[in-house]
Amino acid sequence: MRSALDFGVLLVTMADLGGFPPQVHSAGPTEHFVYQGRNVCRYTPNGTQLEIHMLTTVVWGRQDYVRFDSRLGEFQAVTPLGEPTARYWNSLKDFLESKRDEVDRFCRHNYYNDIPFVHGRSVQPQVTIIPTDYDPSSLNTLLVCSVTDFYPPEIEIKWLRNGKEEGESKVATTDLMRNGDWTYQIHIMLETHLERGDLYACQVEHSSLNGTVITVQWDPQSDSARNKMWTGVVGIVLGLVFFLPGLVLFLKNKKGTDSTEQEGPSSAGHFP
Repeated sequence: MRSALDFGVLLVTMADLGGFPPQVHSAGPTEHFVYQGRNVCRYTPNGTQLEIHMLTTVVWGRQDYVRFDSRLGEFQAVTPLGEPTARYWNSLKDFLESKRDEVDRFCRHNYYNDIPFVHGRSVQPQVTIIPTDYDPSSLNTLLVCSVTDFYPPEIEIKWLRNGKEEGESKVATTDLMRNGDWTYQIHIMLETHLERGDLYACQVEHSSLNGTVITVQWDPQSDSARNKMWTGVVGIVLGLVFFLPGLVLFLKNKKGTDSTEQEGPSSAGHFP
């Protein structure tokens, strides 16, 4: 259902301005002063070959204004502000040659260092189903299938009702979210009207499962019965909480009454 990333293209980004000559423009102060260089490496398999492409973007005042494309081998102005800077940097032959070499020195070097870890990494998803009564005025229920902590990001998720896939009109999907630890999570929601005898399942296919699938089932009847059981337990506990103090007070009063009745005849003999 969701493909998070075209895995044929791997992106590596680094922000750096080290080694850049001074910029050449007469721009005055900007409201947001940002001067930044951003290198992006793209790796695209092409048959038995690997195409490596580096794009460097230079930012001034939150706006890209100069760009270097390794396929062209020179700087280009993105805005009129960048035209004098692009011409100046292209005139620096040693700097331009060094920049052209970065596609191998930086991008290719990092690829062969890091890609074995990226391609070899595989983490199985964790799957749970959470029911929620999201709209008291509606008879429908929202079921949420949470699929978390998986890698790589490509994943297929289906909602099944009595073994048949539910239509897309009933299903909504969140964006793929990064956990920040090389794993991802995504949540698939199903709006449905619960009926007796229905059985729901969330089915997940992922490369880490080696051809198998994860199927987590949810039976509304078992959940309802469990809720009724806990309602009964809570009722009994609350009943005991209110009943026990009354019972203790009753027993104390009864004990005091019995003692008075026993003392009554013996004390009567002392009266004249």
